[in-house]
Amino acid sequence: MKPLDILRDEHGLMRQFLENLTLAEKKLESNEQLPREFFEKVIEFASTFANKYHHVKEEHMMFVRLAQKQAGKWDGQIEALRHQHETGRNYMSAIKSALDGYESGNAVKRSVVLENLAAFNAMEKDHIHTEDHVFFPMVEQVFTAEEEEQIGLEFEKIRQKVGESTFEDCHKLVVEMGSILTHL
Repeated sequence: MKPLDILRDEHGLMRQFLENLTLAEKKLESNEQLPREFFEKVIEFASTFANKYHHVKEEHMMFVRLAQKQAGKWDGQIEALRHQHETGRNYMSAIKSALDGYESGNAVKRSVVLENLAAFNAMEKDHIHTEDHVFFPMVEQVFTAEEEEQIGLEFEKIRQKVGESTFEDCHKLVVEMGSILTHL
């Protein structure tokens, strides 16, 4: 499978994750109390799948090669995407920091959780759409078959390093999140 197809498949799982976040937002806006376990799974997914698995491939493999190959022509686009990744990490960090207060009923911490969840969700939906429909089609025109093969080998090293079952394990997390939301 071509590297960009791998990233698109991973985006499919991330979209399923974001569907759970959309439902969680609605429940929080209706003053439902979601269990801490749901947010712990959200944070685990974002940390493991998005940051250690997917974004590493984009930031450290594909973006680096693009920057070198394009000699600065794409630096603005690449930095914008990296910035969004970092912003997403900040949103998740804020949610994690607010969980104790959220769980104990603190209204301010509940607001922090909801605001950061909503901001993360909206940004990620737009980010994935931009990558899939604007950025990746541009990238497809740049890499040779040999370069794609090399990037694919690097992606495989990441898969082995993070864990060969990471995609499947994170898919289970997404299913578990959905189950928690539908059984409240």
